[in-house]
Amino acid sequence: MRVQFYHQFYAGPEAPGPAQPRKLTRLLAARGHHVDVIACDFNAYNEQDELPEDYRSASGGRVTVHRLPAPRALRSSLQNRLKTYLCFAWSAYWYGGRLPQPDLVLASIQPMFVGYSALRLARRWHKPFLLEVRDLWPDALVVKGAIAPWQAVPIQAIAHTLYFGAQRIVSLTPGIKVELLKKGIERNRLDLFPNGFDVDAFKLEQKTRDQVRERYGWGEKFVAIYTGIHAEVTAIEVIVRAASLLRDRPDIRFDLFGSGQSKAGAIVLAKQLGLENIHFHDPVPKSMIPSILTGADAGIMTLFESPLIHIYFENKFIDYMGAHKPILAAMGGVQADLITRFGAGKVVPAFDHDGLAKAVVDAADHPERCREMGEAGYRFISKNIVQREILERYAEVLEAMAKGESDRVPTWDPFS
Repeated sequence: MRVQFYHQFYAGPEAPGPAQPRKLTRLLAARGHHVDVIACDFNAYNEQDELPEDYRSASGGRVTVHRLPAPRALRSSLQNRLKTYLCFAWSAYWYGGRLPQPDLVLASIQPMFVGYSALRLARRWHKPFLLEVRDLWPDALVVKGAIAPWQAVPIQAIAHTLYFGAQRIVSLTPGIKVELLKKGIERNRLDLFPNGFDVDAFKLEQKTRDQVRERYGWGEKFVAIYTGIHAEVTAIEVIVRAASLLRDRPDIRFDLFGSGQSKAGAIVLAKQLGLENIHFHDPVPKSMIPSILTGADAGIMTLFESPLIHIYFENKFIDYMGAHKPILAAMGGVQADLITRFGAGKVVPAFDHDGLAKAVVDAADHPERCREMGEAGYRFISKNIVQREILERYAEVLEAMAKGESDRVPTWDPFS
């Protein structure tokens, strides 16, 4: 089959962002299909250039990534963001309409405007349309105060059109699925395909841990690590304040890898507090994350408070467990519930830097308990959310839809 996949911020091989879309397209190519990915020419996290790609599988399948120019300065203002989204949606519609007609149209949102372009094309061609929902708009924007409820009305209308115009919907998180069900989406067309555990990525040589610790000068210290975006939602200032409470523990250090609009403020805060036990690192290629985590002792997660906090399900949640690391978290939501239920770490309320500091001390002072929590997390993800199984099921849904046999493949939820 031939698929058109509309994903504005489809990440390059080593760029920040979700890796699972790339794995899905490669799997489709391995199954003999041709996927045209329509994406913009820069990465959403750091605005680095993203290049076109042409991947050919030995099976005869192919992935062609078409990069369309879009306005940048995405995070400078809401107006710039909307300009970026709307300009890309317009160009994606006209560009995609000139490509060979597909058997299936797939769109990943957010942003939702490109999803609307994809739906229009699917209707023009009378082809099945699958909608993948990565974030909840405009609900999340209203909750964060980014827009007023009245401003959300036209966006809500677009969302409604997408939700009820798709033959099938894929939710990327358990919380988003809950919210979509509340909106009246039928269970029999709603799959849950979360970010999964890439088993092969964590098959590392035994000497990797020692090499990583030597590279970063970790020595015999207990290393609590954070990998990911530094943004308002991830509340990394909580980690800085937890570190300030442990300045008298020279055997404990915090290392943060990544970038984002909150990073500069966190660095300034750490300097103001005179901290020497917290270290900020540049982003690293995603292929290096497993080895770096192997060298650490525990993973740190923090999130802000929100009525929609349950919609988040982050890559680092999977990565920490995949590396056999306990998760020490200050947050609520589905991720916090899973950590607690399966004994995969220690969770305190959002913004509780004192509780987070105590959790780090407890893990450092009880290494056996620390290892047990890490193993519990690994058992959970290796049983329930293996990436290969998730993507195989995703591919089966797409193939069935292209044949007009969507009802043949029942919807799936790894947590049910």
